[in-house]
Parts: sequence; C-alpha cells; structure tokens
Amino acid sequence: MPLSNPVFSELLLPTSFAHWHDESLVEVGGQMKTDTNASLAYGVEIYQDPPGINDSFSFLKLLAVGTYNLSVLTTLKTNLGRLKLEIDGNLAFDDMDCYNASLVVNAILQRTITIPTDGLHEFKFTVFSKNAASSNYYFSGRKIWARKI
Repeated sequence: MPLSNPVFSELLLPTSFAHWHDESLVEVGGQMKTDTNASLAYGVEIYQDPPGINDSFSFLKLLAVGTYNLSVLTTLKTNLGRLKLEIDGNLAFDDMDCYNASLVVNAILQRTITIPTDGLHEFKFTVFSKNAASSNYYFSGRKIWARKI
C-alpha cells in the first residue's frame, strides 16, 4: 500500500519525537555549547555561543500528517531571546519568548503545530528578536518533543 493511504501511514510513520538540543545543526550563529548544571533537568545547559539575533538551529524528523503538541524544555531568564519555528520553510509560530525577569529553571513552553504531509520534515528554530527588557539573544534548551493530538 502507498504511504498516502491514511490507515497505513498511521502505522508506518511516527506520531511523536524527542530531540536533544545538543544534536541540533547550527544553521546561523555561534557553535553549540554544553555546560554542566546540576539544577537543570538532565544536568546540562545547551546554547549557541556567542549569541546573536537570527541565530538558528535545525533538525529533521520523520512524522505522520496531523496536529501535534510541541514542547520545549528551556530556561527562562534575563538574557534570552524570542524564538520562531519554521517547518519545511513555513512559519509554525513566532511568539515563544524565553525572557523572564527572574530565573526559571526547567520551564516547558508549549505550542500546537501542524504537520501538513507524511514524511521527513525540517524543524528550524530562529532567535529572531528579544524582549525589550532582555540583555541578549541566547536560547538555552535541552529537549524538544512533540506528540500527535
């Protein structure tokens, strides 16, 4: 049966994924750094250094068509930027602000995304701006995951 058959695509293609940020491909910006930090989930902080506006990273995931709940395990603090996500070059969201006036460890930010077709998809995150109160353009993440809803 071809993959376009909805009954078989559900059986053949994943309907969830987990991505560890240290495996992301840096598209634009500083190299990926990993620091040990026992107060954070999984004991590490992963970020691009030096940070800059329009820093971006990407990864590929094989997924079935559908609507997904996307979660990002991050830190919120005074030097973090705002993220947008493009899936296969199409804007999924541009409103994930990682700034906070005080440190919040192990924050989980969530958005709903749509995967329009079965197959391999590129997820590209870009730090496209920052909160007016933020002092920099860092993104500190550890894990990104999604489950079909």
